Amino acid sequence: MRKDRILQNTFFAQLWACIFSSLASTIGSMVDGVIIGQYLGTDSIAAFGVINPLLTVFSVFGAIVATGSRTRFTKLIGEGKVKDAQSVFSLSCILSIGLATLMMVLILPFASPFAALLGASGNAASLLPKATDYLIGIAIGLPAMNAMKTLVGYMPIDNDRHLPVVASIVLTVSDIIFDLLVVVMHGDTFEMGLATSLSYYAAVIVLLTHFRKKNILLRFSVKNIRWRDSLTIIRKGAPVGVCRFGNTLRSASLNHLLAVIASTSAIAAYSVHRQADSFLNPIMLGMAETVCMMAGIILGEEDRPLMKRLLRTSVRATMVFTLGVAVLAWFFAPVFAQLFIKDNPEALELSIAAVRCYAVGMPFYGLNVIYQEYLQGIERSKLSLIAGFMLEAGFLIISAWVMSAWFGANAVWYAFPVTQGLMFIFYAVLITVESRRLNIRGEGVWNKILLLPPSFDVPEENQMEGSITSMDEVMEMSKTVWDFCKSHGCDAKRTFLISLSVEEMAGNIVTHGFPGDDKENIINVRLIKNDDLYIIRIRDDCPVFDPVKQLELFSEEDPTHHLGLRMTASMAKEFKYTNIMKLNNLLIKV
Repeated sequence: MRKDRILQNTFFAQLWACIFSSLASTIGSMVDGVIIGQYLGTDSIAAFGVINPLLTVFSVFGAIVATGSRTRFTKLIGEGKVKDAQSVFSLSCILSIGLATLMMVLILPFASPFAALLGASGNAASLLPKATDYLIGIAIGLPAMNAMKTLVGYMPIDNDRHLPVVASIVLTVSDIIFDLLVVVMHGDTFEMGLATSLSYYAAVIVLLTHFRKKNILLRFSVKNIRWRDSLTIIRKGAPVGVCRFGNTLRSASLNHLLAVIASTSAIAAYSVHRQADSFLNPIMLGMAETVCMMAGIILGEEDRPLMKRLLRTSVRATMVFTLGVAVLAWFFAPVFAQLFIKDNPEALELSIAAVRCYAVGMPFYGLNVIYQEYLQGIERSKLSLIAGFMLEAGFLIISAWVMSAWFGANAVWYAFPVTQGLMFIFYAVLITVESRRLNIRGEGVWNKILLLPPSFDVPEENQMEGSITSMDEVMEMSKTVWDFCKSHGCDAKRTFLISLSVEEMAGNIVTHGFPGDDKENIINVRLIKNDDLYIIRIRDDCPVFDPVKQLELFSEEDPTHHLGLRMTASMAKEFKYTNIMKLNNLLIKV
């Protein structure tokens, strides 16, 4: 449908930025894994696999703060509360980097016990020195890792989709160069970890160039910070923290399982499975983070139809992307495994099986993680927390330990696709129970899946929406708005003002915003009646235009200039503009 075009274009544009955002947190680990596997041997790649899960814990507080603050930030933007949103961003920067620095200081003296706890013990005790060294080297970069995670999550919202990509490229190239220098200089796992840490600092320097631009939404100011928001941010970000903790718990548990029932070859194969997850997971996480980000904005706007279209778009996109990638991953599993495993046929065979099991479960994991992040976006944090833990740890650990009696080491990678089926059952039960609790009955499957209470949004008969692509359609929309207002008992004066406002604003966008080339821009108009209040939302994908600032520049000598906009602004209870995700958004309450 034409009215979905802005949603779909924005979704896919943000998707690539979010994929690179997710990839940024795994690139360093992936590059280390390839080079360690190629040049430092099986013991080193196994030691790397033991420590790799702890990298998730390293960044857990940063992830909690980044996700929780962004969830709060997008909802405030959807409500038009820009100053409050900027305060949340400033607070997130301080909390994320501060907590990361504290974690680094606490981790460094106890690197060896942590390495043993994660699996460098028992049959794998010989891995302890190498695992400890890698842990120390990588921990030094924790503040930069958290800073990058926070910044790349916000920048697509602030109309900068390209800088996260550039920063990811700088991170990758730097890490490859530094790691190869380590090989040339006959370094080992400590130097590999340190090289990755330095690469993250280089990427953060690139990201900071965003703040040299004018007219950006993100503003850092200690003065405007409301420290009481810290608990709210942590509460909203708790699900991602539980997911990170569950991810680490799962890896530690399965490493211990392999140490008991198998050899270091199996542990090395599980490390390759984790690297497949690091390489492919950003596709699913990018989808999920895009859904979470856009759901937060739509939640603030209280737009049920748009929320439904967002979820449908994400499901279709996930299936298309993940099915294609999964097929490629299956066929190229031997090539991928050989990047990490050399001169060990047993480990290579197990690694190929592990990667192929990941490919089988990948499309279903994509759907599961999207819904978990959607729950986060609509502020159902407790449900998101439970779902995240079961997806990343609970079902995986139980499945692997139970199946190990029959399948041995292979049970560890068989557990991934099995878990996805269990999650489908879990979500079906959750949706059934919650939709009944919220009294969502007889309104279609999608409305139940949304888990939005009947009080969310207004009844369908009290809302209208449409799209505009030409000046002729501006006049048609103005008449449609007029008829809607009259049919809902709006008084003549407000009916005139609302209709004139839509005509004036949309006409101005068509005249000055549409480029006149082959690109077809679009304007979405939504009008709702909420009790005695009429709310107009006008959204377009044209160049930046702030009508609020323009009103301040209008000459008082010409009282007829933009008459509709002037009259509406003077009578409106709210008249606010934001530009996020490269979209102009005007909110008018009359």
